[in-house]
Amino acid sequence: MDLYLEGSVASRTDSAQGGAKGITSRPGIAHLIRAAQRFSARLGTQFAAAITYFSFLSLVPILMVAFSVAGFVLAGRPELLNDIRDKITEQIPGGLSDSISGALDTAIDSRLSVGLIGLVVALYSGIGWMGNIRAAVQAQWRSDFDEHQEIAEENFIVGIGRNLVRLVGLGLAIVVSLGLSTAGAALSPQIVRWLGLENQGWLHPILVIVPILLAVAADTLIFIWVYTSLSPRDAHPARKPLLRGALAAAIGFEVLKQALTLLPQLFNRSASYQIFGNIIGLLFFFNLTATLVLFVAAWISTADGTVKEKPWVEQDDEIEEGDLPLTPEVVAQEPISGRKAAGLLGAGALLGFGAGRRRR
Repeated sequence: MDLYLEGSVASRTDSAQGGAKGITSRPGIAHLIRAAQRFSARLGTQFAAAITYFSFLSLVPILMVAFSVAGFVLAGRPELLNDIRDKITEQIPGGLSDSISGALDTAIDSRLSVGLIGLVVALYSGIGWMGNIRAAVQAQWRSDFDEHQEIAEENFIVGIGRNLVRLVGLGLAIVVSLGLSTAGAALSPQIVRWLGLENQGWLHPILVIVPILLAVAADTLIFIWVYTSLSPRDAHPARKPLLRGALAAAIGFEVLKQALTLLPQLFNRSASYQIFGNIIGLLFFFNLTATLVLFVAAWISTADGTVKEKPWVEQDDEIEEGDLPLTPEVVAQEPISGRKAAGLLGAGALLGFGAGRRRR
């Protein structure tokens, strides 16, 4: 009976191991495992934390510039500007609302100086933010993690210029993509009204899905730009993995955005969330987005035909004539007997005594 049970357990274990091996040997699963291994080995979590820090650091000057621009644009419409300010302060609970409202009034009143200071600080933090994203993406792309570091080898001024150009390019890509998605979302109901189909109930789900699809398409264009412009010069992503990776990153990014909008509805009754929830949620969103971007970069870089790992050099079993052995030769020495040890100690003592007499 015991032998039967042991054989049954062993057969089930072997079948489970065989099934797991069969699953992990599938191309898609094996590709995900390679991406996860590279993401972990290339310090993906640490790079994501650095990107999170610089993203949060860049948020304040960006808000300063945004309010400065809003102050200039809405200078002739103070009632609309006050409505925007009140909507923002409503999201900040507790006693911080009055101080934030006063800070916003000061920023809007002195919009020129606030805009200039915010622009300078935004450029500084934005260049550092772009440099961190570039270094993190290239860390997933390089064939060797410790060698061929393109950013470390380039000139300091040249690096700042390249990061600035990429920052401007990313800003333009975001503006274009947001413009396309916003225009599509705004025009969809208008087109339905033009066609006289606003009373058709089956169109309402379509009107909800269309803006999401447009946002995914716009985000896909952004991620294509990110992975093509931030990759090393000697690494060119294959088209098929690039498109799939950018689409996966865009879908994941939209899921994260929807989750971020649902958090206030889930935890709005918590007093701690009302005080710290917005900040914690924003940090969580930044970190998950950075992790998503880097993991997809690792997935693209481990696809067949893209970037390969530096191969290990295997040592041949036979050493050719004239080659030095890789391991030092160990020479066994005869152990010293007790008589020899006593004689050596006595000779050393006599030599030391003689040297001391000469010095005196």
